[in-house]
Amino acid sequence: MSGAGTPASAGSADAAEARRRLGDALAALRRIIGSQRLDRINAERSQVAIGFAAVAVLGKVIDDGPLRMSDLATAGRIHPAALTRQVQALEAEGYIERSPDPTDGRAAVVRVTPAGRSAHRRVQAANDAIMAEQLSHWSADELVDLVDRLEHLITDLRTAPGSRRARETEDHA
Repeated sequence: MSGAGTPASAGSADAAEARRRLGDALAALRRIIGSQRLDRINAERSQVAIGFAAVAVLGKVIDDGPLRMSDLATAGRIHPAALTRQVQALEAEGYIERSPDPTDGRAAVVRVTPAGRSAHRRVQAANDAIMAEQLSHWSADELVDLVDRLEHLITDLRTAPGSRRARETEDHA
């Protein structure tokens, strides 16, 4: 949808330029979120020395755990090898515990520890403080609008290419 609520023509020059700018903005956002500098700032403020990816895994275990590693990988949309690295880092810090799955000894179950809950709260507080500083000139309405649009974008980008068009064709048939 364009700003006026009408569909952006996929072939228009304005839409193509907007998609290019969106791609550039998403790439910049990825670099910022994944930056070691931001991880260092967050670690200093929270006194928790884990990176963004580990924080996301810890949050998923807090929200949905205890979880089997395979279920955590699916829920967190993370490759099992990458998940193993994050779980090992969290385990080394004492933030999560791994134990054999009682129903399947080949699988492991991950659960948060009290130290993990505390660390996650401190990281969230540090993240909120950083965002409050960086976005202090934004109004609440602007932030809500941004979040709404980002959530819409995420939903659309998670939809397989071509599936939306097929659904729309069926809806109008």
